[in-house]
Order: sequence, then structure tokens, then C-alpha cells
Amino acid sequence: MSSQPTIKDVARLSGVSIGTVDRVVHNRGKVSARNMQAVQSAIEALGYRPSRIARALVNRKSSFKIGVCISRVESEFWAEAMSGVHFAREKLLPFGVELAVETVSTYSFRDQKEALLRLLSQGVNALVLLPVQGRESQLDELIPPEIPYATVIEDVPNSRRLFHVGPDDYAMGLLAGRLALLYKGAGIRCVVLAANQLFEGTQKRLAGFADFLKRHDPTAKILEVCDIPIESERIAYQSIYEIAEQQMQAHADMNVFYVTNGLTQWAAAAVKNNRRVGSTLVFGYERTEMTYTYIREGIIGATIWQGPAQQWYNAINLMNEYLAGERTMDEPIFTAECRILIEESLPFVRFDSISDM
Repeated sequence: MSSQPTIKDVARLSGVSIGTVDRVVHNRGKVSARNMQAVQSAIEALGYRPSRIARALVNRKSSFKIGVCISRVESEFWAEAMSGVHFAREKLLPFGVELAVETVSTYSFRDQKEALLRLLSQGVNALVLLPVQGRESQLDELIPPEIPYATVIEDVPNSRRLFHVGPDDYAMGLLAGRLALLYKGAGIRCVVLAANQLFEGTQKRLAGFADFLKRHDPTAKILEVCDIPIESERIAYQSIYEIAEQQMQAHADMNVFYVTNGLTQWAAAAVKNNRRVGSTLVFGYERTEMTYTYIREGIIGATIWQGPAQQWYNAINLMNEYLAGERTMDEPIFTAECRILIEESLPFVRFDSISDM
């Protein structure tokens, strides 16, 4: 049986925006006669009926303002994440839900604090954010108790946060270990390039990776765990490249770089430029244009992509449902879907799942 048509299907068929469809369906606001006819014809053709949740949203007595604090450090990763925020705004705006967005260009809590204070001054009803302090988080002290907040990608499990949307980082570490063993075989000699080591997620990825190798490759050795400064995008890219070069010079027998975040392509660039292709293989996370190139060139064995756009979209939507009284948070953890990128999967792996919602 086919799924029920959505307001997006009506908008696509009629050639108008979702907001225009909403105004026609709920008889509010001005719509031209031409667009009115197009929407009504599409509704009839599709058999569209507004969902129960959509009707509840329309009938709210008050609207909400959700504050979003999002980082913009690694440009490609965060641009992808930002697309989820934009999509959430587009979906919720017709129902009177406003998103107030503040971006920060570092992982500094000082900058995040300033951004959160700006959001709070705008009278937001809730916050959705990426925490940047790890277990030493001061978010509970900064955010008033009456303002619920949710964390995305990185978690602070012992805080007052209402819920968390993100990957299972320990499982992602296990998976990275499995991929390294599959590609290189027993006897792994690994250097770990770890940014944001204070993050809970980074610690779990490191633990998962080390535990897998300990159980399945007793001869494996983690030669060093290198801290990668990531105060800004430029510093992060330059640092991981230079440190990767230094590690290749220091460890002639190393055969694996494990990168704990989305800087994977820069370690791969160092491997290529230092003529270690074939002897040193890179494993890490996320996807960029250069990630694809290095996978095809046999420099990156595999990466694990966590779909940041979907995570931010889901978190904002969940917070909206909570504010509307349509959802309780009995289960505060929502695990994100992850995908493995290898050379054979690149032709058919889809990345547009957000547009299907």
C-alpha cells in the first residue's frame, strides 16, 4: 500500500510553496486564483488530507520560538548540518513556529555562551545546540531551568538536557576498528588523530576503536593518540596535516591513521603528499568532495557518515512536538542512522533522506 500524500507532495504537483498550500488548506492569508486552483486540483488528484498532527499545529493557541545554536567550523560538515536547520524552518514556519539561529565559528564555550545569551534575550521557548565543553559543561548554569534544551551530535548525559539526538559513538568506534582490520589485516600499527578529545563522543569513539582491536587483533598497537587543535577551521586543517606528516616520519612501521572526526581528508592529503599511498590507509568519519576522491584513490579505506542534517532536523522537530504537548520525553536518547562509505558503495549511497520526510 502506498504512503499517504503529504503537503510537500501537493506543493510539488501544484508548483507552489508549502506555505501557499497551507494557506489554501486552512483558508488563511491571500492566495491568487491561479494558485488556489492549482492547489485544489493537486489535492483532488492526490487525495490529500491534512494529518492529525498538522491540524493540531494549526489550531495552537500560541506559537513557539526555538533557539538554535550551531557551529560553523569544518565548513562542509556544518553546511550539511545547516541544511537540516533550514529544512526544519521551512516545515514549521507555516504552523507559526519560529527558529532563531545563532552560529559560532569556533568550538569555544566563550563564543557559544555569547550566542546562547543572544538567543535567550530574544525570548526563545527552548534551545537546540551542540555542547562544546564535554563533561565539564556549564549549560545548566547558563540556561534557565524553565527553558528546555536538547543536544545534537555531542551529548552531556549528566546535565539537565531534555533529550539528545546523535550517533552511538562507541559503536562507531567499534565499526572503525572493524573496517581497519578488514582492510589492513592483523598487525595494525595505528596513529590516532583526535580532535575535541574532551567531547564525550570522541572519548567513546576512541574507546570503541581500542576495544575492538584489543579483542580481534591482539598484535595491534596504537602508537600514539595525537590531539588536534580545532579552535577554528584554518587551524584544524593545518594542524592535522602537519601532525600527520610528523607521525609518518616518527613511525616508519605505521599502517593506519584513525581520525576521530570529519578531518579525515586532510590526513589523507598528508599520506598522498608524503608518498605513503599503499602503505598507510586512513579511516575516519563524514563525507566531503575530497573524501570521495581519496576513497577512489585507495588512500581512505572507508569513512562513516552520520547524516548531520537529519540529526538537526529531527532534534528541532522533536523539540517542537514537546513544546506543543504532543510528545513526552520518556526516552531521552534518539540514535542517528550512520552509513559506511567505501569505494563500492559510492555510486548508490543516497544522502537526500531529509527531502523524503
